[in-house]
Amino acid sequence: MKKNFLIVIFFLLAIYFGIFFGSKIYSPKEILNLSEIEKTIFLKIRIPRVICAFIVGAGLSISGCVLQSILKNPLAESYTLGISGGASLGIAIGVLIGNINSIPFFSFMGSILSFFLILTISFFKKFSTTSIILAGISLNFISSSLVLFLVSIVSYEKFPLRILFLFGDLSSFSSKILLYSSILIFLSFIFLVYSGRVYDILSIDEEKAKTLGINVNFEKYITYFIICLISSLCVSLSGIIGFVGLIIPHIARGLFGSIHKKIIPISFILGGSFLIFCDTISRVIIRPVEIPVGVITGFFGGIFFLTLLIKTEKIW
Repeated sequence: MKKNFLIVIFFLLAIYFGIFFGSKIYSPKEILNLSEIEKTIFLKIRIPRVICAFIVGAGLSISGCVLQSILKNPLAESYTLGISGGASLGIAIGVLIGNINSIPFFSFMGSILSFFLILTISFFKKFSTTSIILAGISLNFISSSLVLFLVSIVSYEKFPLRILFLFGDLSSFSSKILLYSSILIFLSFIFLVYSGRVYDILSIDEEKAKTLGINVNFEKYITYFIICLISSLCVSLSGIIGFVGLIIPHIARGLFGSIHKKIIPISFILGGSFLIFCDTISRVIIRPVEIPVGVITGFFGGIFFLTLLIKTEKIW
């Protein structure tokens, strides 16, 4: 009960700081006396940005939570598996050929193809899950390098400045994409929670799952499809934001154990709240200049990732 209360407090504090803190800090009293311009900024920029941060953080966290269980590897998430990198490359190609309004579609196709490539290589080469992670990280670097290459050689008219959000930024998302991404990510969240018992069994023993009548391959591939959908929507909104899906599931497991019907909702709330905090830090740390939120998550995530590499056997 006490842990649940702390989660709620963390969520409410994240909302409070996300809304009231930024390039300009407001007090609750000042909100009642805003000018028309400030009201517009507050209602159409700051609050939607907090919602976007929550949706992206929540989506990345539940993706990491499920991937870590299915692959039985504590380092698995959409970033380390190359899914996010593939999604960003898909968006860059979509913009290059003049389909900037179809960003989510190209993002999804990029994430699917990227993850399919990793799975295919791992199948033929009999990769361990650790090797799959390393292949995913390599693919992420390749995808990011290709995005930078495209940005460097193509004219500004074809690559508007807003495409630089691909490197992790929450300041230039589309309200339309945010609306249907929120709906799809929430529906995906419900599906993952509903499948929680399956993930409990798969994380322990796939052979036992088969004896219980679970179609292991079907459950895995439908889950991979859902994860790629969530990740591609997140990248469409904020670009590549790494390590949120790595950090939060471990915190959720440490607090609430390994039952997925508990830790998926907890990861959803914690992940969203965590990214709101990170985005708030990115806006206030050197006010009025904003730094990309990916810098903040990369800093915390890099430390956490290194710790996991050193202590993997003790944590998992």
